[in-house]
Amino acid sequence: MARVLVLGAGYIGAKLAELALADGHEVVLADNWFATERSQLDRLAAAGARVETADIREGIGGLLEPQPDVVYLLAAQASRPLSERDPDYTEETNVSGTRRVGEAVGRAGVPRLVFGSSLHVYGGALGGEVGPETPYGAQGDLAHLSKIYGEQALAIEARRHGFELAILRLGIVYGQSPVEHDAEESQTVVDKFHRLAAAGEKLPLDDGGRSTIGVVHVEDAARILLEAGPGTENVAAETVTVADVAALARGEEPPGSAAWTFSSPFSYRHRLADYLRR
Repeated sequence: MARVLVLGAGYIGAKLAELALADGHEVVLADNWFATERSQLDRLAAAGARVETADIREGIGGLLEPQPDVVYLLAAQASRPLSERDPDYTEETNVSGTRRVGEAVGRAGVPRLVFGSSLHVYGGALGGEVGPETPYGAQGDLAHLSKIYGEQALAIEARRHGFELAILRLGIVYGQSPVEHDAEESQTVVDKFHRLAAAGEKLPLDDGGRSTIGVVHVEDAARILLEAGPGTENVAAETVTVADVAALARGEEPPGSAAWTFSSPFSYRHRLADYLRR
């Protein structure tokens, strides 16, 4: 049994905690309740998780006693629209907050930190197979730009203090989790299209839906995070276009015109078509 600290008790963090509890681990969930209601964690608390209030902008020292075996850093402002409306909060959380977590983990002697990064670090206009060796690309918003800083800042702290660092670059995550958000800006394109198609509403396709994305079910993402070893990897079960997502949501054959492919070494149990065609 491991002692697990999950920073960011939102959509992915709550699913990770659910799986960790099922595996018999001791789980602490911490959040500042900016996007998540504390009451959404009641079921996990009843299952044995300890739920705490913390803000990575202000430090997490109190959460590191007793020392966890692993810290999962999922606390972030991940929404592009929100980053445009509140750039200061985005930078303070994703930049300064991430660095402070790395410093605190190092000073406390925690052996491993797992960071939830994003496939967006590669930018766009790619080609071929895109893997961890692919250089960072141009960014269009602060939420995703900050992931590049986060990866590099945590790597500095890992070298300085000697803890293991796992960086997992997550694709668009979809599926059911103990914590889900109703706000439109907090919903990914997969779940948004799934909801709109079920309601018989039109699916918006900006730029004809040509954008290429990697996608992963939240259960697969949480399992891979939970099992992560040191290093940097992509977490994407499939590479599709937004038009592919729309077609599957409508019960049609997807065009399958992705401009590149995200490589990933993991096995995946969930497929996008199965989820959207339910």
